[in-house]
Amino acid sequence: MQSEAPDEDPEYLTRQLVTYLGNKRALLGPIGEGVRRIRERLGGRRLSAFDPFTGSGVVARFLKRHADRLIVNDLEPYAGVIARCFLSNRDEVDRVELERTIERIRRRCDERPFGPGIFERHYAPIDPQAIRADERVFYTPENARRLDDYRRALDECDRRTRELLLGPLLSRASIHANTAGVFKGFYKDRRTGVGRFGGSGQDALSRILAPIVLEPPVLSRFDSRVTVLEGDANRAAREIPEVDLCYVDPPYNQHPYGSNYFMLDLLVDYREPQRMSRVSGIPADWRRSEYNVRSRSLPLLEELFGSVPARFLLVSFSDEGFVAPETMRRLLEKFGSVERFEVRYNAFRGSRNFDHRPLHVTEQLFLVERR
Repeated sequence: MQSEAPDEDPEYLTRQLVTYLGNKRALLGPIGEGVRRIRERLGGRRLSAFDPFTGSGVVARFLKRHADRLIVNDLEPYAGVIARCFLSNRDEVDRVELERTIERIRRRCDERPFGPGIFERHYAPIDPQAIRADERVFYTPENARRLDDYRRALDECDRRTRELLLGPLLSRASIHANTAGVFKGFYKDRRTGVGRFGGSGQDALSRILAPIVLEPPVLSRFDSRVTVLEGDANRAAREIPEVDLCYVDPPYNQHPYGSNYFMLDLLVDYREPQRMSRVSGIPADWRRSEYNVRSRSLPLLEELFGSVPARFLLVSFSDEGFVAPETMRRLLEKFGSVERFEVRYNAFRGSRNFDHRPLHVTEQLFLVERR
């Protein structure tokens, strides 16, 4: 492994992220303080770490500097692609060949060898100047075509190259979407109820209308041995080897990532949905975590904390979640000594489903040293 440089590349922690409700970018400071304390107690060495709900991967990216062994897991296929892409070590990636591949794909797609694809047919209007009431308006027609063409061109590459370029494309697909952050709905004209780019207020048009481009991934300055798992977090926790740290950021309420971010899985799988919801076009076969069920959340967390072979736990949980902060603290005290941090930040209120939310929410961060 390379010797540890003083700092991570700032772009690695800020660019090519999936815009994600629950993205822990705002929590990296407190998470970093927890990691600093753990490393201090272990003599300053780099850690072995497990992230069973890796999601957007921003915390896993942060941990790459601090961990020479990193195991990540998630239920969603897009999270697996994001992890295999952005957790790659720089010396494992042929940057020159990747740039050549990008240029080849761009030229090929400029020639429009493919017909209309999934995104153009189902998730963009035919004419952005005359949007019909029955059309979905997640992307501009041009960006929908780019997603379709780039994705089909990537199928002509080997899996490793495909995932290295699909990671940044997933980020672009999340950024240049006509949404406020989740794919359960798109911006509409409030008066007519018809889809409209930027909605009634014409919000964020520069973001929504900007062209989607294919680009190489930004990678960490640090090397780690990385394992990417895709499946149930509790099962993964029982099967991994012993680690120093387990960072736990589970789904905390009834809103499943599988439907909120179905568009990302659609881009990864690129299969025509057999059945989909009428308004948003959500495929019927999206995945729901057991953690999204109130009655299952606390028992599953207790099982996870009890079975994961980690010396330290770092647990992130919203005060809006199924489990109240004091309940979480009492649960964690069964397993070891608990330190608690609180981080207050602006709540996401980007759709009518979130109008009832307070202006601010508090994220609870618990550091547990196991007995």
